[in-house]
Amino acid sequence: MFYVGFYQPRDSVKETVAQMEEQHDIPVMIGSINVLVRCCSLIFLDLQKLTPKNSITLTRELTEKNVKVVGLISGEEEPRNLLRLVREGVISLIDDHSLSSLVKAVYVAQKDHSILPSILLQFLRENIVELRQLDKDSFAHKLLKSGINLTPKEIEIAYLLGKNLRNRDIAYLLDTKETTVKVHISHIYTKTGLKRRRELIQFFKELKYKEKGACS
Repeated sequence: MFYVGFYQPRDSVKETVAQMEEQHDIPVMIGSINVLVRCCSLIFLDLQKLTPKNSITLTRELTEKNVKVVGLISGEEEPRNLLRLVREGVISLIDDHSLSSLVKAVYVAQKDHSILPSILLQFLRENIVELRQLDKDSFAHKLLKSGINLTPKEIEIAYLLGKNLRNRDIAYLLDTKETTVKVHISHIYTKTGLKRRRELIQFFKELKYKEKGACS
């Protein structure tokens, strides 16, 4: 059973939480982190109730325990802070707290996909050059050492796949069509010999962690 927890949700969200269980048969709990972490596979953190430092600390602790984390945001947060949360393991950031949005976030998390707000996607798109050429070359080198020779565009898509992004988000960031992204991913499947998206994402995540370790 996929239990869902909410830590310190605002009052308006509490009302929606009750509807999730009543209308969608999603087992939901509200409580302390110590209680939630023992029985929940996914925990929603209301970031309005937490300092940026506490948000990062909690996210890190939860992901280390293999608990998926979704952040509830106001939409007015600093994009760099949101990006750091994603790097620490937040699987989705939700600025729409309606019932349909929260339910969608649960189903997306079950598939190991992500939902990111427009403010963060726009920030990433404007700052995609921050994936410096050295970083791209290093990532490509790791791929080659694994016997995988991808095109420059496939390398960019592989890098973003490692962040659990959906095809449409990758297409947005790279200013291309979603169908084009799907074609590139099919080529990546062929070149890596992997058949499941989850395996592909995990493979690229591990490559990036190795890259970070090698540079530190």
